[in-house]
Amino acid sequence: MIWVPDKAPIDRQSCTCSCFDTVFRGRYENPGPVSYKHLYFNATKETFKIWVFTVIFILMCYESVKYLYKLFRCGNVRKSMFVLYLANIYPHYYAWWSFLNYFNEGMYQFHANQYYFTITEIIASVVVLNLCNAANNIASWKMLLIITINSMHIMVSAANQFIVHVIHGRGQRFQNARNIALMIPDILHVLIPIFLLYRYARQNKLGMTDLFYKEELLICFIAVTFGTLVGNLL
Repeated sequence: MIWVPDKAPIDRQSCTCSCFDTVFRGRYENPGPVSYKHLYFNATKETFKIWVFTVIFILMCYESVKYLYKLFRCGNVRKSMFVLYLANIYPHYYAWWSFLNYFNEGMYQFHANQYYFTITEIIASVVVLNLCNAANNIASWKMLLIITINSMHIMVSAANQFIVHVIHGRGQRFQNARNIALMIPDILHVLIPIFLLYRYARQNKLGMTDLFYKEELLICFIAVTFGTLVGNLL
């Protein structure tokens, strides 16, 4: 395996799983040592939570793709926002995978932190998806919302793991790859909206600060500061 090349392959003929309750197998199998399977799952509330989260993520993916498909058919896609949509695929996949593992292993130490990232990522993605439609105006508050949320992500991620693992070189290969893959979308979600705002300001011979109310900028600063503190405490 690429991620863990030092692990030896298992013997599928001799391995067993005595923790499998076999409920979903019905009368075909009973608890105890059972034969190898690619997927085991027990009939527990944690399995139900995994199923619910999986269905929710699949539905969100389906609805977003359906929405984009209609935009592409009409030739009405804003390419810069579509790039951000694509960039966020891995973070959303990672969120689903993290929740699956937290529920599966009963490990809730980072549960609140993951909720923080996932909920804010979904909010930003909803705004990005809205702006993928070229018919929707690039409102300053929408751009500021995207910039604010992802600025919080950058600050929290940097403080949590990125600096230690990547910058200081203390992370393992898979940790560095994960941290970089999660950081790049956040950076893009800050840089691309700023570039679009800058281009709009130049085209209309305005200063960047002319695009916003002072109250909006103040709220963004407070939100980034407060969100970073909360994210580091979770």
